[in-house]
Amino acid sequence: MFIVKRLGKNGLWSAVSLIDKNGSFRGEAKFETRREAEEYLAEYLKRMKDRLIVTPEGSGQLKIFEESYTKTVKSSKSTTSKE
Repeated sequence: MFIVKRLGKNGLWSAVSLIDKNGSFRGEAKFETRREAEEYLAEYLKRMKDRLIVTPEGSGQLKIFEESYTKTVKSSKSTTSKE
């Protein structure tokens, strides 16, 4: 999983919004491949060029992160009983 993130003023990286062709927000900008993430990043930069400000401290930078995740499956025992 690849996520496009932006460096905030607080020094933390957070995911940018996924904006579709109609301009609607669709959650976080997460992609299955790096290529998809790079293509979205290029499109995002075109759309946001007037609003994107990178400070001398680095705030506003954009970067692609690779995140690996493991699914945690919890086993649950049924506690219902028939009486």
